[in-house]
Amino acid sequence: MTDAALAAAPPADPGEEFYTLLCVRADGVASVVDLVATRELGIVRHRAEALLAEHRSAERVEVWRDGALLEQLERV
Repeated sequence: MTDAALAAAPPADPGEEFYTLLCVRADGVASVVDLVATRELGIVRHRAEALLAEHRSAERVEVWRDGALLEQLERV
């Protein structure tokens, strides 16, 4: 991101939590990483479901926050 883009970006909401979503293949490799900033865990779950739909190679999506695994959504 350029310096101009960084300067134009709105400041982060201090109440937001940052979640890391990992699309994990059957061999254990995280082939896609997505970051979500929100206060709503439901938004994170919705994004995780969308990632499973978008990335057919993913067996599951892991949801992480602050270095802790919160949950895993498995492909059914």
